[in-house]
Amino acid sequence: MDIGNGRRTVKSGAPAKSADARPPLTVSRRDLLTDGTDGEFRQLVHRLLAFSARLETCRSGFGALLDLTGVQYTALISIAHLEGEDGVGVKTVADHLGLSGSFLTIVTGQLAKRGLVEKSTNPQDRRRVHLRVTDKGRELLEGLAPIQRDVNDLLFQPLDAKRFRALNDIFADLIQAADEATALIGYYSQSGADGARAPKARLRG
Repeated sequence: MDIGNGRRTVKSGAPAKSADARPPLTVSRRDLLTDGTDGEFRQLVHRLLAFSARLETCRSGFGALLDLTGVQYTALISIAHLEGEDGVGVKTVADHLGLSGSFLTIVTGQLAKRGLVEKSTNPQDRRRVHLRVTDKGRELLEGLAPIQRDVNDLLFQPLDAKRFRALNDIFADLIQAADEATALIGYYSQSGADGARAPKARLRG
């Protein structure tokens, strides 16, 4: 505090911030750094988030056209694509979508009440349930298909066949790595300050 000139001023005890000071790196792997900085990595993360938001908007839009939520629409079309002659199990659909079996059971129950999905007992294991899309559900999906094609063709317009397959493979690997990353952040969340000493998830590459 300076009172020599009759004015009260408060002086911070923190050192002055350098003009070229940068936030700490958010990634340490050399493959993900450009000239020692994580700027390009941060750009990739933000682009993924931006694309994910737009993808979710499209999914919600598809659902709204069928008077469904986005996740209800996703479950319905996934069952339609995965079911065989005897239907498809809840676990298979849940794993395909990266959802818990209990959550998918709730969603498919909602679809069943709308008459869009039917459930039957697995003849090999009566504790398990098989799912099938009803004629009513299939009719809704068939009516939506032309709109889906228009939207999806535009959404993925930048991809040729080679880039499409490469991106599909990359995302399969990223999802697996993301499972490890979410487990690690869960460990940190439970451990608090001690989490800094937690073992790192396995890193590939």
